[in-house]
Amino acid sequence: MSTQILLIEDEVQIRENVQELLTLCGYQVDTASNGREGIGQALLQRPDLILCDIMMPEANGYQVLDAVRNNRLLASVPFIFLTAKTEPGDIRQGMIKGADDYLTKPFTFENLLQTITSRLQREALRKADINSQIEEYRHRFTSLSAHEYNTCLNGIIGFSTLLVDQYQALDKDEILSFIEMIKVSGERLKRSLNNVQLMDELQHLQSTNSLYSYFSEGSSFVTAELVEELTQAVEYRQSQKIDYCSQVNTAQVRMSEENVRICIEELIDNAFKFSSVNQTVHMRGAIDQEDYCFSITNTGQPFTPENIAQIAPYKQFDRKQYEQQGFGLGLSIVKSLVQLNEGKLIIESPSAGPTTVTIRLPMLQAS
Repeated sequence: MSTQILLIEDEVQIRENVQELLTLCGYQVDTASNGREGIGQALLQRPDLILCDIMMPEANGYQVLDAVRNNRLLASVPFIFLTAKTEPGDIRQGMIKGADDYLTKPFTFENLLQTITSRLQREALRKADINSQIEEYRHRFTSLSAHEYNTCLNGIIGFSTLLVDQYQALDKDEILSFIEMIKVSGERLKRSLNNVQLMDELQHLQSTNSLYSYFSEGSSFVTAELVEELTQAVEYRQSQKIDYCSQVNTAQVRMSEENVRICIEELIDNAFKFSSVNQTVHMRGAIDQEDYCFSITNTGQPFTPENIAQIAPYKQFDRKQYEQQGFGLGLSIVKSLVQLNEGKLIIESPSAGPTTVTIRLPMLQAS
């Protein structure tokens, strides 16, 4: 498929000459005689590259560039100005607005071809890099989802099969134990699906103006009772009983109750997940100036500075060394929700010692 170039130029002679020469070189060239027409054509059919004059009727080149860069589908299209404006201020204005290159009139056809080729090659490299990242992301998600869903479903199917096949030989306590394990597997599956949906919403809204208001409205109380409830729920889902202690003061924070529960539950779940039976998880909630700090400490898997910088959806660290449940979404969700509510996520994990994860949330100020 030939490369599609949109040429926006109000001078007829230049427009026709450039179109003819580029067509002879194998490019498919559409033309527009003014800025408004050029914007319309770009919206109707996304070009692979745009050549645009600056001084034009209807809409000038800067206005065309603004329209292109502010459109999600056109924002990455290479954009080259063709113009007689040679003042440094004019060139700088175009580059600040997002132009990829700048050819001054008169230009040679050789220079034009070299510029087009260079920009198309750079765009091809950018697309290849994005495709590589998407493929890595897809592979990571597929691998994690297959493991996580099968683990939950194997538990549900396995214990329910035992109940069906051997219910007459089982006593009441054994039946109750199997039912509890089915519930554990079902809750784990539901939580995994909820996290995938929430992460999808966060990523989908990342580039929209509604992201902040969507996830940052409301206020709620952090209490010792809430932390205890979430701890018991997380502990119930774990196959091993792990000791814990908590000292949580009550405070009203500027975050919705749903998001507070999500953040605290994810942090508690991570701490229990990477602890063993001979360790104790410590939780603390206290007011620090105008913020409320909830911190949780465990002595399990260390978290390096490199790990902290690489927190991302579906990213799990040292998976080959540590058996890990879930999708690796917990810290990404917590980080996003805390930042959207003008808070901070802080992770302290020395090479030899406990790991402490803290969220700092602004408190609701009395009016």
